[in-house]
Amino acid sequence: MRGLICDDHPLMREALAAAMRDRWPGLVLDEAHDYPTAWAQAEAGPDFCLVDLGMPGADPVAGLAELRVRAPNCTLLVLTGLTDAALLQAVRACGVAELFSKNTEADVLIDAIATAVPGLQAMAAARLPPRQQEVLGLLAEGLTNKEIALSLGISPATVKIHVARLTSWLGAVNRTDAVARAQRGRLI
Repeated sequence: MRGLICDDHPLMREALAAAMRDRWPGLVLDEAHDYPTAWAQAEAGPDFCLVDLGMPGADPVAGLAELRVRAPNCTLLVLTGLTDAALLQAVRACGVAELFSKNTEADVLIDAIATAVPGLQAMAAARLPPRQQEVLGLLAEGLTNKEIALSLGISPATVKIHVARLTSWLGAVNRTDAVARAQRGRLI
């Protein structure tokens, strides 16, 4: 998986990145210190963006709207110390999945991010069960459920169950997305 941390304070940005890398060693993290840099980094297609609203280069709503344009499929998360109700309502209208206060304790924040971003919980798990790992590997080769079943000597219904569990576990929308997420998370 790939994430983008956007904060104009180097210490905050580096602390968040370190905490996330500790929790999810396979996570690829890009960093930005202002909105224009964040927009450029968003072109890489991150799975999630964690954004401080008060960054230079744009007002918060315009900055988030442009991030949404450049990374339309990412989970957009906001970390802020701002409390203006009208601003926060406008921010939510930009498609923000979660708003977090900068007063949140680090462990609580990381747990909340894991809940908000599909696939992060899966990355924290040590390994898939052996059979699901086999099914995932064969999915990555482009095999159908029937072909996987023949290859593994199990029923197509059992393969379907494994594929459904894998898709859910990875926070994917379909089998192709599951393979892509597994590859980004270095599970295959």
